[in-house]
Amino acid sequence: FKRPELLEEACTHPSCIHEDVPCYQRLEWIGDAVLCLFTREWIYKSFPDLDVGELVILEATTVCNETLAYVCVSNGLQRHMNHRDPSLPSKIAEFEHSMGPQGRGLWATDPPKSLSDIVESMFGAAHVDGGFEAGQHAVGAVMDEILDALRKALLTRNNSTDLKTKAREMMHPKQYVHELAGGILNVKAWQEEDFAIRRRHCPVWRNGVWVTCEGTGNNSIGLIESFGIDLVGIEEKTSHIARNRACAMAMEVFETNTDLITKLKSFSQLLRPKEVVMEDEDKEGKSKEEGGKATEDKETKTDKIKEGVNEENTANKGDGGKGETQEEATKENVIKTDE
Repeated sequence: FKRPELLEEACTHPSCIHEDVPCYQRLEWIGDAVLCLFTREWIYKSFPDLDVGELVILEATTVCNETLAYVCVSNGLQRHMNHRDPSLPSKIAEFEHSMGPQGRGLWATDPPKSLSDIVESMFGAAHVDGGFEAGQHAVGAVMDEILDALRKALLTRNNSTDLKTKAREMMHPKQYVHELAGGILNVKAWQEEDFAIRRRHCPVWRNGVWVTCEGTGNNSIGLIESFGIDLVGIEEKTSHIARNRACAMAMEVFETNTDLITKLKSFSQLLRPKEVVMEDEDKEGKSKEEGGKATEDKETKTDKIKEGVNEENTANKGDGGKGETQEEATKENVIKTDE
């Protein structure tokens, strides 16, 4: 580095409010753009047969918070973070443990955002210090393990259709539920105590078995619901993990039962809350009422015009041809005046 102070800035957490060194937020901001540009160009060139939808999925998976946190820990960058947050060490240690042999994969983790922030701030520091090429080289070197794993996972099959399928299988569970079942399924996170009071009837998946939530702990419940109907809840330590795992379970169910989404969409009108249906019916009735009223007003106006014409004709007839006599008198006066 030509400017070593940029490295110190890239490692300074925002909690260091009394430090002379600025925190990494500015470098993180520009580093995010450096990372996204490199990732998009790499994916674009590596998979020419994929459509934009699949390219977006691969990018989101590569640069998400969980992936970058893994990159941070695997390269030991967290050990150089300067912070004053007493909660960070335990959160980082928990994430490191979750990535070990007993872990359940990236989507079942809840890494502190500062881990991904420091990776992006390092990319930003390299870009600011050495320019565009230096920044891109830094991303390539640090992200090489992730990109190589991505390439191997996608190129195990040669058929382009299978490639697109494999790309979609890498979608984040929350993104999968949102895109595939948006408007049908809803994902929420509850505190265990509140869930036990308001959703006690919903089965909860805890440590490999189905249980009834008793509300005696401090965990979170990830709940999948459809039009007010509770489908499944999953208990985890944090709301982030609970939502992710609930979405992952829904994703697995939908992939196993491919016609389930179609059936849900077919029955969506029946599952809609009663008040929504009543609201739609009220709108439809009001529209018909306004249309009928407009027609009635138009007919009334036409009748009034007709009545006015008839009254005028009747008045002329009632005068015994007075109107015609007045017209003839006017003509006679004009003639006399000319003479």
